[in-house]
Amino acid sequence: MGSIFTKDIAVLDVNSRLVSAIVGAKRAQSVFGIKSVVEKQHQGYENGEWFDEQETVQIAKAVLLEAMKEADSRTKRLFIGVPAEFVTVVTKEVSVRLDRERRVIDDDISYLLKKGDDFDHDKFLTINTSAIYFSVDGEDKIYSDVRDMEATTVEACVSYMLCETSFVKMFDTVANELGFTDVRYVATCWAECMSLLEKEQRDNVYMLIDIGYLSSSVCLAKGDGILDMKSFSMGGAHICADIFEALDVPFEMAEEAKRLVDLNLNYSDEAVLVSDGENAVYAQDACEIAKNRLDVFAEILSDIFKEIEDDAPSYMSVYLTGEGVASMRGAKKYLSEQLGKNIEIITPKLPGFVKPEDSSKASLLVMADNLSKFDFGAFIKKLFNGGKK
Repeated sequence: MGSIFTKDIAVLDVNSRLVSAIVGAKRAQSVFGIKSVVEKQHQGYENGEWFDEQETVQIAKAVLLEAMKEADSRTKRLFIGVPAEFVTVVTKEVSVRLDRERRVIDDDISYLLKKGDDFDHDKFLTINTSAIYFSVDGEDKIYSDVRDMEATTVEACVSYMLCETSFVKMFDTVANELGFTDVRYVATCWAECMSLLEKEQRDNVYMLIDIGYLSSSVCLAKGDGILDMKSFSMGGAHICADIFEALDVPFEMAEEAKRLVDLNLNYSDEAVLVSDGENAVYAQDACEIAKNRLDVFAEILSDIFKEIEDDAPSYMSVYLTGEGVASMRGAKKYLSEQLGKNIEIITPKLPGFVKPEDSSKASLLVMADNLSKFDFGAFIKKLFNGGKK
C-alpha cells in the first residue's frame, strides 16, 4: 500500500558525465526533503550514440537501487530525464473547428494538442507537448490561453518533444527490472526551461544554453514550450582535453587547472595554477587554451543564432547553465564579448541544488513533482491556466 500512496518522487538524470538517481518528497511549497542522491560516472555519449550502452544500463540500475534503498522508498513511479541529443523538437501550427460558436473548454485544448501528434511512433515517443500561443477565428491577436473565450475555430503553435524509441527501450528495461510500473520520460532541456525561469521571464522569447561535460544544448523558448532546440557534442571536458594534450600533463591536473583558472586575470609568466612536482600548468597557458576552446563554442553558438534569427529577436534574454563552463571564472564575460550578447548565468533555487551543474537534477525533480500530481495533459492545462486546475 505504501507504494501507491507514497509522496516520494524518484528521478533518474542522465547527462554526458553522470547518471544520477534522486529520491525526495515535497514538504511544502518549493521545499523538498531530499532523501537520497546517488550518482556515478559513465562513458557518456556523442552524436546521440552511447560509448558503452551496457555500462550505462548497469550504472542506471545501480544508482537507482542504492538511492531507493537509502531513501527506504517503495514508490513505483519513475521520472527519467532525456538528454537533448536524444530529443527532437517539432513546432507546428494546429487548428480545430468547434461544433458551433461557443466557449473553448479543456477538452478542446486536449484534442488540439493530440491532433498534431501524427509522428512515426515506431521511431519516436512524444514526451512533452506544449502550446507556445493560441489564436481564435483567424485573428492576428495571440493569447497564452483561450479557454472560456467564445470561438468557432482555435489555432495554436504547438511544440512537440520527441524522444528516440531506442532511448525509451533502453531505460524501460532498467525500470522494469527494478519493479517500476509507471515510467515517465521528460526532456531535460524542457524541464530546465520550465523550472529555472520564472513565468514572467518566459513571457517573451528567450534562449537557454546548457553547456555540459561532453554535450551541450541550446533552446529557443517562449511561455510553456520550446520553439527550437539544437544540441552538439562538445562540453567543458574538451577544455580539459585541450590542456591535457597541449601541455602533456595528467588529465586530473588538466581538470584542476580548468577549475582554478580565472579568465578575467592577466597572469604573470611565472604564475602556476597546479603542480605535482613533475608537471606544472602555468596560468597563462591554461588561460589561452581555455579561451581558444571558448572561441569554438562561440562559433557554434553564433551559427545557431544565425539559423534561428527569424524567431529570435536581438533583444532576447540569453541564459547559461550546466557544468561545462558556467562556473568558470570569466567564461560568461568572454562568451558575451565574442557573441555580442549579454549572457546571464542561471542556476536552480532548490536548497542543496544551487549550482549550474545542478540544473538538470533540480529541474527534473521540480517538474517530476508537478507532473506526479496530474496526468500530463492535465498539467499542461494547469500551465495554461496560470496554476489553476
